[in-house]
Amino acid sequence: MADYVLQAKGITKSFGAFKAVDTVDLDIEKGEIHAMIGPNGAGKTTCFNLLTGDLPLTSGTIHLEGRNISGMSMDRIARRGLVRSYQISSIFPDFTVLNNVRFALQRKRGQSLDFWRSERTLDDLNARALELLEDLGLADVAGERAAELSYGKKRALEIATTLALDPSVLLLDEPTSGMGREDIGRVVDLIRKVAKGRTVLMVEHNLSVVEGLCDRITVLARGQVIARGRYAEVAKDPLVVEAYLGAAHA
Repeated sequence: MADYVLQAKGITKSFGAFKAVDTVDLDIEKGEIHAMIGPNGAGKTTCFNLLTGDLPLTSGTIHLEGRNISGMSMDRIARRGLVRSYQISSIFPDFTVLNNVRFALQRKRGQSLDFWRSERTLDDLNARALELLEDLGLADVAGERAAELSYGKKRALEIATTLALDPSVLLLDEPTSGMGREDIGRVVDLIRKVAKGRTVLMVEHNLSVVEGLCDRITVLARGQVIARGRYAEVAKDPLVVEAYLGAAHA
């Protein structure tokens, strides 16, 4: 029997009469890399917002490691181990790469970002911060301003700050968006590396990345799940083919 770390049952988000997400079920197995795919407007990002507490549920339930997290705040959900990396970078551009990770580690300890008196506290976090930067191939740019990094390295830094919160379930929102082939390859390798010992759920438009990286896939269209399974099975599903071809010719 599968060991599900994250389960959503009948989750729905309505904006007036419009249902952006309509009774979606998700079963994410512990230790897997799971992709949520679908054409634009399918409801993928809204699902992420519901899972992380960015948006309140209209109906349905969400369980993390067997505990009901429905209606919890983003901070409480993150402290329970479900952490999200955003499509739009959320790093501090005017601070160094090292300080960005140290700030995230400080948050993990429940301390506020008191920049005027935090330097001594942040120094205590150097070892772990440098370890994370080494793991993600950023040690050589630890002293650079985050704003000066290439796009691919900014995404790697964002993942580093997310990992500083020590998540058991990591949500990645379009991690390869806007990247060239070389950066995509680096980020894919990075995701494989950080997935060891944790579960990854990702929204991704690049289907070649999904095919080569993900264990299982859930496909959404018009706010509903239309297919789930392994890539080879899902890619042949008539509903999936219709959803993508319809979007391409709309």
